Amino acid sequence: MDKIRLSSIFFRYSLTSVILLTTLSAELIRPVKTLAQCTPGTNNCEKKTDNSSCDSRNPYNLVADTTRVRRIKIAWDVCQKNDFYQVSWGDDKDDMTQIDDPTARSWTYVGAKDLLKYTFKVRGCNARPTQDTAKEPDCTPWTELLVTTPDW
Repeated sequence: MDKIRLSSIFFRYSLTSVILLTTLSAELIRPVKTLAQCTPGTNNCEKKTDNSSCDSRNPYNLVADTTRVRRIKIAWDVCQKNDFYQVSWGDDKDDMTQIDDPTARSWTYVGAKDLLKYTFKVRGCNARPTQDTAKEPDCTPWTELLVTTPDW
């Protein structure tokens, strides 16, 4: 009788151990998401932004980083490459700079003041294919972002 009881207890503990180990290993062994899997049009990536107009040169997802004192870093995404980008900013006046790097996806404003509201605008531009430098470049509409600086 004791042998039967011991066998029954052993079997229950063995079965419980197998179930627990199976559950644990199933949770630990999951497919890892790789960068190759996180491509536009897939549904398996966290924090994925849907830009339905991805046939456009317009900058989108304009964001600001104010973690560094007196600096505002503006970043953006684009679907199609531009020859250069123009960034406009201002608090009480407007200034503009041109970034001649077609791969640029950010720009940093240095000298920001505490607790001020700044307006940043970004647009992508392509040079006209002619030699006439008097012609204006072909630019996208401005994408705008309002940023209030912290009390650094």
